[in-house]
Amino acid sequence: MSLIDPNSLSHLRARFPRKPGRLRHHLAAEGLLSYPALAQAARALPRQHVERRVHNASNGEAFRVRDSDAHIANAIAAGGAGSGWIMLRSIEQLPAYRALLERLLGEIAPVIGTATAALRNFKGFIFISAPGARTPFHFDTEDSILFQIAGDKTLATYPPAPPFLDLARREAYHRTGQNLLEWKHHYAALGEQHKLARGDALFVPYAAPHWIQAGFKPSLSLSVTWQSRKSRAIADALSLNPLLRRVGLPAYDPVVQPSAPLLRAVVSRAAQRIGLV
Repeated sequence: MSLIDPNSLSHLRARFPRKPGRLRHHLAAEGLLSYPALAQAARALPRQHVERRVHNASNGEAFRVRDSDAHIANAIAAGGAGSGWIMLRSIEQLPAYRALLERLLGEIAPVIGTATAALRNFKGFIFISAPGARTPFHFDTEDSILFQIAGDKTLATYPPAPPFLDLARREAYHRTGQNLLEWKHHYAALGEQHKLARGDALFVPYAAPHWIQAGFKPSLSLSVTWQSRKSRAIADALSLNPLLRRVGLPAYDPVVQPSAPLLRAVVSRAAQRIGLV
C-alpha cells in the first residue's frame, strides 16, 4: 500500500515548487509514528535532538527552549506534550525512520525531481504539540512537506518576498542561523491558511514564510525536509553578497532572479575555501 494517495500527486505536480500543495497520506496507521514508538525514538536520539519548547509563543516572539527535561520520552509515551511543544530532530539518524523517510520521498520523487533535480540532505522532524500550540512566523531554507498524523493544525503560508521576507533577512540567516521573522498584525489577513486534519499533508516551498497553530486537541505531525541543487545554489549565492558589495558589484536577490544562480554559487564556494566569505 502506498504511503501517499497517488490521486493527490497531481495536485502537488501542478503547484510544485513555487506554491503550497496539498496531499493525502496513510501514515496514521504507521507503527513508527505511534506515541510508544516515538517515546523509544526520543530515548535513542542524541539528547540535543530532543527539545521541549514553550507552546504559547506569539508571532514575532522568540520560540524559547524550556529547561532540559529528562522525562520528555515519558511525556510522549503518555500520549502528548502536555502544556508544551516537543520536537524530535533528525529522526533519519535512526535506521527504521530513515527507511520510512526514504519510502515517502521515493513516492514523491517523480513529481519533485522534474522541477528541482534529485533531492539531497533529507531530514525528518516529529512535532508533538499541546492544544493551541503555535510555531511563530519564520522561514526555512529547505523544501518541506508537513504530514498531519493526529489532531489538526492551521498552517499559514506567505510569498518568500517583501514585505514578509527581505534580502537582508535572507542573508542574515546564512550568518546566524536565525529564521524567526518580524510580525505585523495586518499580516494575519494576508496569509494563505491551510487547515490540516489527520491524513492531510502540505508542501511548503523553499523559504516561504509561515506560522503554524495546533487545534483544540493534541497534535502529532511529521515534517520531511530536503535540499535541492537550486536551494544549495541560492544559499551559496546569498553568502557571496557581502563580498560583492565590497567590490562594487550587484548582489544576488532571489526575488529578482528566481532561476538557480549556479555561476555565483561556484564563485561563492571558491571564495569560502580561501576564506574570503
